[in-house]
Amino acid sequence: MKRNSLIGLAIAAAVVVVLAVMVAQQRTSETKPAGGGGLMFEGLIGKVNSVASIQVNNGDEVFTITRKAQSWGVAEKSDYPVQFDLVKKTIMGVAELELIAAKTKDPDRHGALLLNTPEAEEGGSIGLVLADDTGATLASLLVGKTVRAGGERRYVRRRNEDQTWLGSGGIDVGKTPLDWIEIILTQIRHDRVRKITLSHPDGDHAVLERMEQSDFDFTYMEIPDGMRALAPSKLNSVGGALAFLSMKDVRLASDMNFDPTDASVTRFETWDGVVVTVSTIEADEKKWARFEVEFDESLVLETVPSAASDVDESAEGTEEVEDPHAVAREEAGAISTRTRGWAYALDDHKMDQLRKRSEDFIEPDLPDEADGSEDLTTNQ
Repeated sequence: MKRNSLIGLAIAAAVVVVLAVMVAQQRTSETKPAGGGGLMFEGLIGKVNSVASIQVNNGDEVFTITRKAQSWGVAEKSDYPVQFDLVKKTIMGVAELELIAAKTKDPDRHGALLLNTPEAEEGGSIGLVLADDTGATLASLLVGKTVRAGGERRYVRRRNEDQTWLGSGGIDVGKTPLDWIEIILTQIRHDRVRKITLSHPDGDHAVLERMEQSDFDFTYMEIPDGMRALAPSKLNSVGGALAFLSMKDVRLASDMNFDPTDASVTRFETWDGVVVTVSTIEADEKKWARFEVEFDESLVLETVPSAASDVDESAEGTEEVEDPHAVAREEAGAISTRTRGWAYALDDHKMDQLRKRSEDFIEPDLPDEADGSEDLTTNQ
C-alpha cells in the first residue's frame, strides 16, 4: 500500500509538471505569435545605462539628444535641457522592442509602411540611433507607421536590412528638437497681472495698470494732453502675453545683443509679487526674447493677514512661521532657473503683444463727429 501510494504521488507530480509546462508554452505562444523574431536588439536591456546619445533623423534635419553629467540636452541647441521622461521612454522603448511578425522585405513596398529612408521623398521613416559615450552604436533602426489595432505597435526595420517587422511597444519618437523640450515658458494669466511697463530704445514709453485686483480692465497711465485711451480690449490684450507663453526656438542669450539701447523691454508685475522682465530684439530674421524673473515681496497685495501676523509676538523666534509667499517665490525661482541664459523665439502673436507701443493704446482726443443732422429751426 505504501509503495503504491508513493508511485501514485510520483505520477500525480509528473502530471502537474507537464500541465505547468503546457500552460507556460501556451502563454508564450499567446504573447509571441508565430513569425516573431524576439527582441529587436538582444542584450540592449542590460546596457540602457550606457546610452549617452540619441540621434534622430526626420528627413529634414538630424539632431542629437546627448547626456551631460546628470542631464540631457539637444546638442544642436547648445545642450538646451530636454524632458528626461521622454529620454527614458525612448531608450526603454527600443530596448524592449519585440518583433511580433515579419512583414515585407521588398524595398519597393517599404514606403507603404513609412519605412523608406528618412531622406526619401515619399514614405520616409524616422531614423533612430542609440550610442554610448565612445560613439559606438548600441542600436540603429528605422521607425515607420503606427498600427493602432490590437494595441499600439509600429512597423520597424534595422538600418541596412530590407526585412521589415511589426514591432510591439509603439515607440513614440520626438521628430523635432522642440518635441523633446518643455516649450511652455510661463503660465501667468491676465488676472494676476497688476502693472505692465513697456519701453523702447527710441524713448517710446507706456504704462498699463489695473487699479484694483477686482478690475478686469487695464488703465493707461499718464495720458498725454490731447490724447485719449483706446477701447479696453486694446489695452487688455497685453495682459495675457505671459499666459501659456511657448517657445518656437532657443539659443544662447550670450550670442546676442540685448543691450537696453537696442532692446524693447516689457516689465510685468503681478499682485503676488512675481516680476517678469522681457527684453526683445530682432536678429537673423527672427524676434528673440530674454527673460529676467524675480520675486519682490514689496509688491505683494496683502488681501488677508499673513501667517506671520497671527503669531503672538511673545512667541517670536520660538516657532517657525510658514512663508505666506512660498508659491509665488518658488514660481519665480523656477521660471528664472529654466530661462536664465537663454534667448527664445516666440509665437508671432505673443511677440507682438510684448512689443506694443504707446500709439497702440492711445489716439488723438478729437471731438466726436457730428451725426450729419441739420437744425430745422435755422432760417433758410
